[in-house]
Amino acid sequence: MNTKQLALVKLVFCGPNDVAKEIAIAKEIVEKWNQLNAEPRGLWVKHHHWLTDVYPDLAKRSQEIPNRQIIDPANILVAIFWSRFGTPTGIADSGTQEEILRAAGRGKKVMVYFSDLEPKPADADKRQLDLLWQFRQSLCPRGIGWSFNSRTKFRELFENHLALALNAFEPQPKALKRTRKARPSISQTAKTKKGNINQHVGDNYYARPPTEKIIRERRPGSVTPEEEHQISEWIRDLAEGEVGKTRKKAFGEWGSRFKNHFQLDHREDLPSAKMGLAQTWYRTKKVIQNEGRESNAPELYRNSLIGSIKAGMKKMGLSNEVYYPVLSKRLKMKKPIIHLPDLTTINLKRVRNAVRTDVRNFKGSGHLPV
Repeated sequence: MNTKQLALVKLVFCGPNDVAKEIAIAKEIVEKWNQLNAEPRGLWVKHHHWLTDVYPDLAKRSQEIPNRQIIDPANILVAIFWSRFGTPTGIADSGTQEEILRAAGRGKKVMVYFSDLEPKPADADKRQLDLLWQFRQSLCPRGIGWSFNSRTKFRELFENHLALALNAFEPQPKALKRTRKARPSISQTAKTKKGNINQHVGDNYYARPPTEKIIRERRPGSVTPEEEHQISEWIRDLAEGEVGKTRKKAFGEWGSRFKNHFQLDHREDLPSAKMGLAQTWYRTKKVIQNEGRESNAPELYRNSLIGSIKAGMKKMGLSNEVYYPVLSKRLKMKKPIIHLPDLTTINLKRVRNAVRTDVRNFKGSGHLPV
């Protein structure tokens, strides 16, 4: 596997020393995800834990060392508790608590698990249990705490949660400049009347470096992957409606217009609450585009009218045999509708407008317009 081509997601495990088995299970799950998904997804999850990934450092407080070295650089923090809460740090009641609060305060993804395995250790500290219970209750309203009563259940939970959490990460290509790389020069001797001349024959060529990928985490409240896909479909539809431009160029132009309209750096930064506005933007642009086609590209315009009619019929679940006679009678057509391409452009527009009205009424009443 060529890991240079994969974007890196840093995940850190934390918890008191009584959850070593659960952390070992979680590491196995991360490694399994990498094995199955790293190459097709373009993501590699690197897990960290203070026992294996923290080195000695000078700090005023011992907790600052893991904070700086593995907590702050992490994308995801996974904390697990059972019967111990941990040792106070001077800022929090335990190191794990400080790590959770620090990561959450910096907008990291935080996943917390509480073990309900029984029985609890015979030497369990009552104060530790009380602190743990209070912390557990404080997390319930925030929705970041999960419990399990068997390690099999924990395995199922974490495997599912990890997959869902990683859906928010998407590798993005990072544009790199080409670098000039010189080939080894070749020496050769040429004979002339004045004697031998040593020549160095060489050539320079441009070598494209390996593609690097960076990771962008979706902003809270931004569009879901499904909503982003819908936006891409709208932009693709507008791009395919362009005349005299390559598909790639048209797609790029419409993508830029969308981002400029909503003042975005990336489409996935659009707030999910604005999907309705995005749909209105698409429909408005589509109408303007179709009006321009009527004179500049009449055949494309006719095809778009037919496509709109067919799409409306599909939404209502109506067939040609059932719906065409109804439209013909309502619109007082001189000849019954049999084949849409046989209609004039004016009649296609009349039919399209009637279908749009029927679709709106169908959504409101639930009754088919027949």
